[in-house]
Amino acid sequence: MSKKRIGSVVRGLKQPDFPMNTFEVFMNSRLVELSVVKREHEKRWGINRLIELVDSEFRIKVWRQAERVFEASVSRDEVKLDRAVGGMIKAYGALESWAVEHGVSEMPDITAVEHEMQDGSVMVVVGTHHDATLYQQFRPEIANRHIWTMEELELIMDSPVIKETMKIKALMPCAALVRLDKDAKEFPLGGATGFDDVKSDELEASSLPKVFDTSKMGKNRANRALEEI
Repeated sequence: MSKKRIGSVVRGLKQPDFPMNTFEVFMNSRLVELSVVKREHEKRWGINRLIELVDSEFRIKVWRQAERVFEASVSRDEVKLDRAVGGMIKAYGALESWAVEHGVSEMPDITAVEHEMQDGSVMVVVGTHHDATLYQQFRPEIANRHIWTMEELELIMDSPVIKETMKIKALMPCAALVRLDKDAKEFPLGGATGFDDVKSDELEASSLPKVFDTSKMGKNRANRALEEI
């Protein structure tokens, strides 16, 4: 079985492909509801914060419920998926009830953006160093290396390689950074990506025939009108 976390299963709204697949439409619709609950939970309590504070038995129950959502999506069982999503929503509610009962404070009013990375750890971007200090005090389990301020990101973006990347993104607004295979010793061949396998047009010394030969075209109305003036 492939390994997935609840965050990789619940990604929010996904428009259906056409023709629509009945199960996938149902699954995406239900997962949208779950993603809203998850997002509001994380905004109020932080990503993975409460799950780290509860006891082991409680934690395992929540993880088991998340696994049921994944298994139902893989088996393509609408009934099981519907029950699993409903159970996961209740799990978030149970976590919040536990937090209130045990006097756990909600996330403070800090300008912060949390992101769960591929390895499951949380990266945080805050506004200022003061915000970073407050955030670290409030969530000591988050490693310092994963808390970044806007000032620090500005320094990083000032590096030559990032500046070149910014130029590319400015030319291609939809361009996005992607991770290459960490074991790769060189860039992959372009044949599979649709670049290196395309024959160069050699525009600077092109011998290709003209597609539109304007000398064979009659004068347009605008030119004739100018000649008559």
